Amino acid sequence: MAQEDKVELLRRVDIFSQLAEYELDIIANYSEYIKLKKGDAVFSNGDESGELFVVEQGRVGIVGFETDGNTIIAQIAPGESFGELDFLGRTPRNAGAFAEEDSMLLSFPGKSFKADDIFLKHPVIFARMLYKLLATVSSRIWNVNKMLYSKTGWLLDLHKQLLRDKMTGLYNQTFLKEDFMNMLSNTGRSVSLLMIKPDNFKEVNDLYGHVAGDQVLNLMAIFLQSELNEDDIGVRYRGDEYAAILIDTGREQAVQRAEDIRRTFREIDISGITGEDTFVITTSIGIAVYPDDADNSADLVALAYSRMYDARKTGNSTLAEKTIS
Repeated sequence: MAQEDKVELLRRVDIFSQLAEYELDIIANYSEYIKLKKGDAVFSNGDESGELFVVEQGRVGIVGFETDGNTIIAQIAPGESFGELDFLGRTPRNAGAFAEEDSMLLSFPGKSFKADDIFLKHPVIFARMLYKLLATVSSRIWNVNKMLYSKTGWLLDLHKQLLRDKMTGLYNQTFLKEDFMNMLSNTGRSVSLLMIKPDNFKEVNDLYGHVAGDQVLNLMAIFLQSELNEDDIGVRYRGDEYAAILIDTGREQAVQRAEDIRRTFREIDISGITGEDTFVITTSIGIAVYPDDADNSADLVALAYSRMYDARKTGNSTLAEKTIS
């Protein structure tokens, strides 16, 4: 499969979701696909943890053993990762994994690479992955103990930091997956979710470099925020993908707001970054409306994200922009 397929798969995984485009490219270069038949073992309890895995196709079962002999089984679906805690912690596997059906996995790193060598060469990537893993674990602890945390000021500050994208200052994917759920159920009003993706951002990286790409992402975040009302919320979702939560906004108004955002992105002047004034950012936007389209945040995000890619497919490469609601 192509390098772009690897990058797109990695971008969907929590532990990689906050990496810059060039960092995802690096991870993809060190990764390789593994084909498994139903029943094949991925690893066994006690094995060395030299890699982590992302499911591309199929399904993987995780089997662990408690001291009382009970067996615990979890299922890992496409787009989800497993083995990362042991991998980053450098601890032996504390469970076994096997293919529940014919499956395709992406392994990081591949067999011809060693994780220690990669992370010595790219320490910032290792630090970001470790931070994201800790953030995910901390967020889960937050949900379990939120009544206790609500009385502890510094833990509230930590939680707020975990919800912010470090580069752009917007809210991050963790917010959309967790706090958005509670917020949505308490609004009592119509809420529209826009999922936004530039059609031609990869060209910025390819033509002008990854540093320029990061600068453009920051500009997009600033201009997105400029289009939001006081109660609205801007989110950096994955890599070059953004989201806008529009409070008290129905479908018709959301479509118009999406058109305004697309127009604003087209008008972003990146000549100070690229040295050229001919590059125009085009975007595809998917729209889902609560409660008309979905009555919960997970389904709302999934639907808006799917519609964003539907819009992208109906366009003509970088020449067309689409909004689908």
